[in-house]
Parts: sequence; structure tokens; C-alpha cells
Amino acid sequence: MRVVLGEADDPDGGVQHGALLRAFAMAALGKEGDVAATRAALVEAVGPARSGQAARIVASFDGINRVADATGIRLDDGARVRPLIEELRLETWLTE
Repeated sequence: MRVVLGEADDPDGGVQHGALLRAFAMAALGKEGDVAATRAALVEAVGPARSGQAARIVASFDGINRVADATGIRLDDGARVRPLIEELRLETWLTE
């Protein structure tokens, strides 16, 4: 989660091109960066097929979140999940 939030010591998070994948996802979601530039960098780094796969994954997760929001589903307030939500400031991050 620290990688997703851009707070990890290793920006790749142990994933090849992880920082670039994060940058693309954030740009595609309108959170930060230029989507055209990050898409071009991603295509250059991993090729068109893998960058297309990354785009499909981002779109799928965004779609799932939009459905959850539209139906009123919020992050779980269960005792096991709440400390992680608070530590990573997920409620704030997801609603920005």
C-alpha cells in the first residue's frame, strides 16, 4: 500500500516498472500526472500489449470502485481493517 500511496522506500515495490505502473494508474485516474505522457513511457518500457493490459486493470478497478460508490458501499469499518485504513489514510486518499 505504501507503493500505491507513493510513500515506499522502493518506488517499484519489488515489481518491474512498478513506479511507472503506479504513475500510469494515477494519471489515468486523474489523480496526478499527464496520462498521455505516462502512457507513452509505459508503452516504451513494456510494449503495447502489456501497457494495454495495465490500462484494462486500471479501468476494471476504477469501474468496481464507481459501482461500490454508487451503491453506497464504503470501506469496511471492521476491527481488523480499520487500523490499516487509518494508518494509510485510505478514506481521505480514495475520496480526493
